[in-house]
Amino acid sequence: MDSPAPFAPDRFLVAAGLSDDAVLAYHSALELLGFAHSVHRDVYYLTAKRRKDLRLPDGRVRTLLPPKSLRDRQASHYGVETRERLGVKVRVTGPERTLVDCFAVPRYAGGLEEVMESGRAIAVLDLEVLGTYLDLLGERRLFAVLGFFLEQQARRLFVPPAFLERLERKRPVSKIYLDKHQRGGRLVRRWNLVVPERWLTGREVGERV
Repeated sequence: MDSPAPFAPDRFLVAAGLSDDAVLAYHSALELLGFAHSVHRDVYYLTAKRRKDLRLPDGRVRTLLPPKSLRDRQASHYGVETRERLGVKVRVTGPERTLVDCFAVPRYAGGLEEVMESGRAIAVLDLEVLGTYLDLLGERRLFAVLGFFLEQQARRLFVPPAFLERLERKRPVSKIYLDKHQRGGRLVRRWNLVVPERWLTGREVGERV
């Protein structure tokens, strides 16, 4: 008689149960919300309590602190929603915060390629929530990156010109790179953002860098 397969607990529920303030985030949020382009073994969750990573048979549960700007403003749970996982309620960053967080720290989301592909799977965004979250973080780079992404997706996501102008006013003064680890690409002047050519749609006109 074959021995039964070993019990494998749901990795998301394991993470959600490790702390009473646990919030599933980054690529784990993309997966739970149904936007992820691919599946990742590691699970990420936010908590104010520092803990060591937990090793599972097929990956790790990784503990991260919320961004410092949110902690300073006592806004660590802004943009957090409650969803159901296998009949259990868990907290997860909502679509708006997840998109911003993944662009902020792509290494926790499988890299920029994964973030771009997953972002294109999002069907609806609350732009006020997204804009307020960007204001809370206060990182000019993110205004440029999200502005570039949302301009490309403006028709599909019903992004009005006024919202893009709001982001444009807060973009960096000097040029920055969409991918911090890659040089070369084209400068999209509206956002002062150097973008790899593979992510340009043809509408953007920019000089080679």
